[in-house]
Amino acid sequence: MQEAARVKDQIWKSFLLLIPLVVVLAIASYAYIKPRAGSYVTYTGPWSEEEFKSAVVSFSQPGVAEAASITRRYDGMVRIRFSALADGKTEATFSLGSSAVMWDLEVRNGALIVDRLNFSGWGAIHASLCVLFAALCLLFSLGFWRLWRISWYGYTMVGCGGCVLFCFFQLVFFTYLLRRGYTPSFDQLLLDMIYMAEYFALFMMILMFPLVFAIGMSNFSLVRHEGMRPVNLLGIIASVLWIAGFLFWLLYNWAPLRDYPLLVRMINTVIGLAISFGECLLLSTMACAWLASHHAPKRAMDYLVILGCGIRDDGTPCPLLAGRVDRAAAFDQAHVAAGDAPAVFVPSGGQGSDEPISEALSMGNYLQEHWDVPAERIALEDRSTTTRENMAFSREVIERHAGRSTDDLAVGFSTTNYHVFRGYVAAHQAGMAVEGLGAKTKYYFWPNAFLREFIGLLVHRWKMLVQVYAIVTAIYLLAEYIVITI
Repeated sequence: MQEAARVKDQIWKSFLLLIPLVVVLAIASYAYIKPRAGSYVTYTGPWSEEEFKSAVVSFSQPGVAEAASITRRYDGMVRIRFSALADGKTEATFSLGSSAVMWDLEVRNGALIVDRLNFSGWGAIHASLCVLFAALCLLFSLGFWRLWRISWYGYTMVGCGGCVLFCFFQLVFFTYLLRRGYTPSFDQLLLDMIYMAEYFALFMMILMFPLVFAIGMSNFSLVRHEGMRPVNLLGIIASVLWIAGFLFWLLYNWAPLRDYPLLVRMINTVIGLAISFGECLLLSTMACAWLASHHAPKRAMDYLVILGCGIRDDGTPCPLLAGRVDRAAAFDQAHVAAGDAPAVFVPSGGQGSDEPISEALSMGNYLQEHWDVPAERIALEDRSTTTRENMAFSREVIERHAGRSTDDLAVGFSTTNYHVFRGYVAAHQAGMAVEGLGAKTKYYFWPNAFLREFIGLLVHRWKMLVQVYAIVTAIYLLAEYIVITI
């Protein structure tokens, strides 16, 4: 626990590096923009050679800006470079016979601003945005890697993974625009920021539709094999809600941006970002649960907790529970054969109203009968009714049996593979560092397990997730407000 606390503290402290980074990027952008801000190049056309001969540039307020150069390119586009003269506002008109093009110009502190938003050197802001997203990807990736390295599978790890996916897409998107020179003006950059949420949600649809379909279909198999229980319908319910939410969001995406009222447009952005952010967290949950289930402890354990899940009417473990016991016993046997000291088993599970004996006693009997484990190497925990109680009460049993804290012991646990991540979370909530072992089971249990852990993430880490989402959403809404209202 102490090592995990230290690592998590290092993760969050590392984000303080963003403060000097933002300051450096702001100073660098200003240093790049300042010497270039006094002039601005724009293009209009195409115009014919005859039309260009009659071109005239005039200003509604003389003395504010001037047309420093006017040239016609081979493709007929006319290049105009405006230069600042003095602070003030003016309207520039480029006339070619009966045709005219106009720009609103403002000189502010020597900087020339065209059409209220655009200025020379703004690309430094675009590049700074890419650097900032790259830094966020790196920091969240390092956090994910540090937690994975110490086998600390849990909601913090899921949050780091989800933020990596969310920031990485934005990094790729804006880097692509920067390299292609696709964003020709500052207001276009703001528009691209707004549309990014929609592009991201549409891109994620490619991944999510097959996933949602698979989750729904697997639930039919789960119901057919395990019965019609509310928990077995999670996948079907989630699939229906996701499709309904996505279709609702799509209704706001077919007209041009400026055709929407500001409030409706902002609601659309909020929903789009929520969908994208939620999908990233769901994919991260799936990845973390898969990694947790495939984790194989390299060291021998002092204690091995076996999580209960139900027994037969005759008091013997059901196949699912027997698989958990077998996984723990086989792991211990392999390490004993390699010369390590044998572990003490902690079968964990109370007695249900429909069970003849406690799950812990059933597992203890199974260990003695099928694996020849002596009674002195079995410490029963027979009070728990939930996974969280499994871990909390097992910690008490272990510390009482060992006469010392679990912080000084190597503690592992065995459960079904889809349940390993839940076991880690419960152990951490009980203040115990553990390593999990996953016993194989049917494929159709997995989707519901993913959804349960995703819901658990939303419930237990909602404050952190709301804060991150609020910051990101506020940035996009500010960009949207500037584009629409200015």
